[in-house]
Amino acid sequence: MKRAAILGMMLLAYAQIGFAEMYVDKSIVTFEPGQPPRQDVRVSNSGSDVMYVQVETFVVKDPGTASEERVLVTNPQEGKLVASPNKLVIPPGGHKLVRILNLDPKSAEERIYRINVTPIAPPLEEQTSQLRIVVAYQVLTIVQPAEPHTKLEVSRTGKQVTFTNQGNTNILLSDGRQCSQADPTACKTLDSHRIYAGSSWALELPYDAPLSYSVRSFDGIKNEVFP
Repeated sequence: MKRAAILGMMLLAYAQIGFAEMYVDKSIVTFEPGQPPRQDVRVSNSGSDVMYVQVETFVVKDPGTASEERVLVTNPQEGKLVASPNKLVIPPGGHKLVRILNLDPKSAEERIYRINVTPIAPPLEEQTSQLRIVVAYQVLTIVQPAEPHTKLEVSRTGKQVTFTNQGNTNILLSDGRQCSQADPTACKTLDSHRIYAGSSWALELPYDAPLSYSVRSFDGIKNEVFP
């Protein structure tokens, strides 16, 4: 979903003015083993003004852990990924492509990146109180290892469940659901979460009962029930 990729809003001054609408056609880009090392993201301008856009790439170190860190990639050869161009000029009603190039398609470990796509607002006129809303997007970019494998471990203690990813590629838990054993019609929707390789996710449950999730990994989607 386009709006799911919203990174944030920056509010400037005090009275609202219009700003060109930017849309990005992908919120997640995945490089799978054996697939081409390049993918394109379309950035569109649906507004009536020329749009200037900045593109920045961050490598995510220790994703999904307490020590997670996002570091700006200034040397693509070291970061092993490049998003080009890093600046766009998009005419009204037009679009431009950002090409994402994986420089290490045979990586032994999964690599995670965040690519920020941010409109650059023109300067505000002097002596004018204005509010400008700038909506930026972030593209999650996943480079899977050359030989991916999954191993999801699940532990339960009453109403708390912990998922641990012992594989070498991420696992996405979605469409979670749990029903009360005393009243099977009383069901709750559970949070979705992406668990990166080597990380864990703990979830407080509404009931001390089995739960189900759709488990997505490199080898497809499985519906699993966890007792």
